[in-house]
Amino acid sequence: MTKSKTGTFLKTIGAPEASLLRILPVVLSLVCCQAVIATPGKTEINPVSTPSQEKSVGGKISGDVSLSGRVRVTEDLLVLPGATLTVAPGTVVTFSKSESNKVEPEYFFGGTELVVRGTLRAAGASFLFQERSGGIVVDGGGADLADTVVAGAETGITLLRGGAVAADGVLTVTDCRVGVSLFPGSGGWTGAGEVRLRKNGLGAVRFPGAGALPGTFRPGDSEEADILEWDAGPVPREEKQPSQPAPRAGALHLGDTFLDRNRTLSGDVVVDGVIRVAPGATLAIAPGSRLFFAFRDTDGDGIGENGIFLQGNLDARGTKERPIGFHALDGKGPGRWDAINFMASDRGENVIGNAEISGAYRGIHAHFSRLRGSGIRISGCYRGIQFQESGVDLSGVEVASSSSAIRCRDSDVRIDGIRIRDTASGGNFFRSRVAISSPDVSRPGWYGFRFRESRVELASGEVREALVGVSVQEGSAGLDRTSIASCGLAGFALLEGDVKIDNCALSGARLDAVSATRGKAAVTGGRIEGFGRYAVKLGGPAEVSLLGVAVAGPGGAGNPVYDGKVAPGLGVVRIE
Repeated sequence: MTKSKTGTFLKTIGAPEASLLRILPVVLSLVCCQAVIATPGKTEINPVSTPSQEKSVGGKISGDVSLSGRVRVTEDLLVLPGATLTVAPGTVVTFSKSESNKVEPEYFFGGTELVVRGTLRAAGASFLFQERSGGIVVDGGGADLADTVVAGAETGITLLRGGAVAADGVLTVTDCRVGVSLFPGSGGWTGAGEVRLRKNGLGAVRFPGAGALPGTFRPGDSEEADILEWDAGPVPREEKQPSQPAPRAGALHLGDTFLDRNRTLSGDVVVDGVIRVAPGATLAIAPGSRLFFAFRDTDGDGIGENGIFLQGNLDARGTKERPIGFHALDGKGPGRWDAINFMASDRGENVIGNAEISGAYRGIHAHFSRLRGSGIRISGCYRGIQFQESGVDLSGVEVASSSSAIRCRDSDVRIDGIRIRDTASGGNFFRSRVAISSPDVSRPGWYGFRFRESRVELASGEVREALVGVSVQEGSAGLDRTSIASCGLAGFALLEGDVKIDNCALSGARLDAVSATRGKAAVTGGRIEGFGRYAVKLGGPAEVSLLGVAVAGPGGAGNPVYDGKVAPGLGVVRIE
């Protein structure tokens, strides 16, 4: 466990971020103790020598840092805004396999990774990842790469949120589940350097709305597809986003505040500290109130620490006409303040209604707590919502323009009417009981919904434009009257488990409508149509049955399946 952004409480280890189907299996990892934290200024990382003279590094990098020789990364590396990591020619950087169920929103994959929010410069270097886990994520920063090799990652190089790469010479990305992925809003890929994408699961993925893939890409020998790019037509018109609000003159100012008795906040409030609510006390926030959190970053990691921490209870009931606001005071981008944190807040009622949350590290974070919420809009955060060991009942919730929408572990969750837009990963649920009705998910990134070791009910909604629409690994799931449309790799993916899909529509998958590796999937009624490769593709001894399903693929194909009749050792697809 690590210190939280409140400065005194703990983040909790949870489930890994989504991995992709058979070509992106789940990677569980345990965050190691920090080996080296680089300090501001011109810095040569002080090595921890091993008998082989391999240097061990890890942690957050600020200032100017140089690496050379043989280097082992023992925990995630985060290059902070304004910092520069330079990797000298001939340097071999090996990333240890991580065993953590890490949940920190600033990271993206289960394995050990390098996240660049500042600048990465590498020439003639090699970045070697273990067992197709981790990768290099250029998240709002820039990477100058020349004659460099990236191998063995979950995704070799990912660009998002303004991240940009300038390539020179020959850049080789090999033996990764995905070689390069480009998200909408990335800064683009420049430079005349040839990009050799060889022997990856997918060579390059361009998510809907992202810029064009460079002509310098040279993919080949990919397991699934060399290039995967798809657009689902015009982007639905969205409501105009309001400009960042500012507090009115005469706003109340609060520093670090401890509440051991009930208190009500009203009007505009500027918070330059952490509001802590003791067990037995309730913080009430009046309709129309707006809380503005100043940026305070005492540990220099680029993430704001001010926020609300509740071991007591929160009563924040706005109205449609007078919503409650939780906003950053200044600065743009996610992580300007911490979160609305509920910690062991299960002895009273927590309510959030008709509220807007923006610019946070995590919009809502609950651990060992109970929460009821409705009419909540969360935008511009690293993570919209995160729950661990909690009971949650939500309705009419939207998460937009954030790295991940929802992360949940060991919880009971009911959500009616969830809307997800423009994320890198949608809803991820681990070891939980989940009931979701009327979802509206568009452009969620890697996954619309991913369920692992969970019991799931998903009904009466739509998931579209994900790489994988809905994924189930272990546990059981029932999908009813759900539309999964215009996905890239697969509409529905079963890695292992028992699934029933009733009266659903799976349409427009760029590759496969249904992918299954192990377990059983019974598909009844509904339709499967418009897929680019297979209606059902098996990757292992799975059993899939189609009963009363209308199947139509390219050119009106009636029964395109890939199973044991095509490749010995696979399971069987039964069609009735």
